[in-house]
Amino acid sequence: MMRPIHLLATILAFVSIPAAAQDSSRKFPLAKPFKVISISGFDVQKAGMTFTVAPGAQGGNLTDNGSAGCNTWTASVLLREEQIEFTNIVTTRKLCPKPRMTSEEEFLTTLKSAQRWRIDDKGRLIVEGEAARLLFTAAAGDKPSPKK
Repeated sequence: MMRPIHLLATILAFVSIPAAAQDSSRKFPLAKPFKVISISGFDVQKAGMTFTVAPGAQGGNLTDNGSAGCNTWTASVLLREEQIEFTNIVTTRKLCPKPRMTSEEEFLTTLKSAQRWRIDDKGRLIVEGEAARLLFTAAAGDKPSPKK
């Protein structure tokens, strides 16, 4: 009698591992619009950079899109627990004044090098990478819950 119960417990443990891995990316605030408020401490709130990660049209794949300040952009997103990676980043090709283009380039470079994400105690999204650190706040009344 003990043997089937032991076997059942082992099977349930292995079945729950993939589910736990999938749940880790669900902690990320999906389909919530954010705006960039700083790049490595430099205030860029007026630049109009936005960010929204959501499930893509093909189902489980995640995509991100928004405004880089001058141009719109889109990318594929890979989430693994607190790791994040942006791939296949594409933008429109408008030309804007140099300060805006410089901010846009820094934003996109940071996305390309992004490695980690977290929600701080004020409910702000932080994305960090080799190039810089992006600080986001919820846009238009959407507020993510602070991480516990």
